[in-house]
Amino acid sequence: MKTVEDYPSEDMYGTEIQKGDIYYIFGESVVLESNLDDYLTEHLKGEMLLAK
Repeated sequence: MKTVEDYPSEDMYGTEIQKGDIYYIFGESVVLESNLDDYLTEHLKGEMLLAK
């Protein structure tokens, strides 16, 4: 994981990115780790599953 000093102020969901947060870049989309599940299901048509 690369550490950067110049990072976006918020992700595509409007959530503020603060020092120490982990975020992902998918093309032009910036997604905070806490919003990753939403992004994967909404934009990449991923399916969230729970193993029993």
